[in-house]
Amino acid sequence: MENLKVRDVESWDDFEMTYWWLKKHPNAYDSVAVDTLTQLQQLAIRKILEDKSKDPDRAGDFGAMTMKEWGAVASLMKTWIVNFRDLPMQVLFIAQDRVFNVGEEDEAQGLDPEVGPALSPSIAKHLNAAVHVVGNTFIRRRVVRVKLKTPPKGTSPWRDKEIIEFCMRVGPNSTYITKVRKALARSLPPVVVDPTYDKLLDIMLGRKPTDG
Repeated sequence: MENLKVRDVESWDDFEMTYWWLKKHPNAYDSVAVDTLTQLQQLAIRKILEDKSKDPDRAGDFGAMTMKEWGAVASLMKTWIVNFRDLPMQVLFIAQDRVFNVGEEDEAQGLDPEVGPALSPSIAKHLNAAVHVVGNTFIRRRVVRVKLKTPPKGTSPWRDKEIIEFCMRVGPNSTYITKVRKALARSLPPVVVDPTYDKLLDIMLGRKPTDG
């Protein structure tokens, strides 16, 4: 892709330095993507543990972090999500999926499973509230009937053809967390095929018919 540059972020300090460079050079890029927030949360965990002189490699061990330390991770992530969001360019946050409400207690309370960002619950809620669009990407396969221009003699001109579509869920969904900040009078399509910035902007502004 033309004019695409990638910066490897190996520590939390690298992440903050990236932000300050972008803030100092607001016209350098039209957009920036953080890929992924799920991995960024791990860098935040390492920073909090290192600041407390704890072994960051034990962060995945049960009970390795206190509630206060988890709170510090959440506070750090929330602050910098907003900092990046407010840069004078289009900002995209990418996260892996996580299924919420799957425990016995959730089932007892009548909560349905929900798929959203693979982050701690408080960070995920903050992220979803902070942005204009929350979409869930997936690959859809479907079969369509196509007509051959020159079919073999004595055969039907119609054939089944499998097509692969790269899609994004944006409309209200009972399982996947989605959102588009728009006027209430405008309806949302359940799915956008081959999503682009222009297509999402059209949906927000109600300028064109959209995919389904």
